[in-house]
Amino acid sequence: MRVMLSLAAVVGLALTGARADDVKSGPDKKIGGAFNVKAFTGEKAGETLCYVCKFGAEQRPAAVLIFTQKADENVAKLVQAVDAVQKTNAKLGTCVIGVGGVTGADLEKLQTTHKLTAPLTVATDTDGPSAYKLNKSAAVTVLVYKRGGEITQSYGFSDTKSAVAKAADIAAAARTAVE
Repeated sequence: MRVMLSLAAVVGLALTGARADDVKSGPDKKIGGAFNVKAFTGEKAGETLCYVCKFGAEQRPAAVLIFTQKADENVAKLVQAVDAVQKTNAKLGTCVIGVGGVTGADLEKLQTTHKLTAPLTVATDTDGPSAYKLNKSAAVTVLVYKRGGEITQSYGFSDTKSAVAKAADIAAAARTAVE
């Protein structure tokens, strides 16, 4: 019995270690629908709007929503990876949504330093839209979805370093979704 418990503990630790930076955050199958943000950069800077609605009305084949509780260098690098896809696939919708205390000033500082393409916004609901079921333990949640709201890939990260480590995977998922 002791051997079985020890084996179960080892297997449990191994699985936890393999996914230590992954956090379940956001919906699984479909995005949570419309929600408002205040744009701080991009063509809609200064406006409160719904980018999900905008992307739908424009018939965009795919979009990437990056929800973040941090506005640091790692987030900027993640956004740059998605920006690179957006620059060669103009029909891809992209948006960064600050939640959990990220301010417009935080995002404007990132924009000044990094000249990001994706609009940088802050959710009108501090913790993000409730229908999206964002995990407060997730520093970054990324949703890649196709027209109609079907999620093709979702990612949750406990810290921004883990998020930037998956930037190439996220960019590849965005590229695949828009094609």
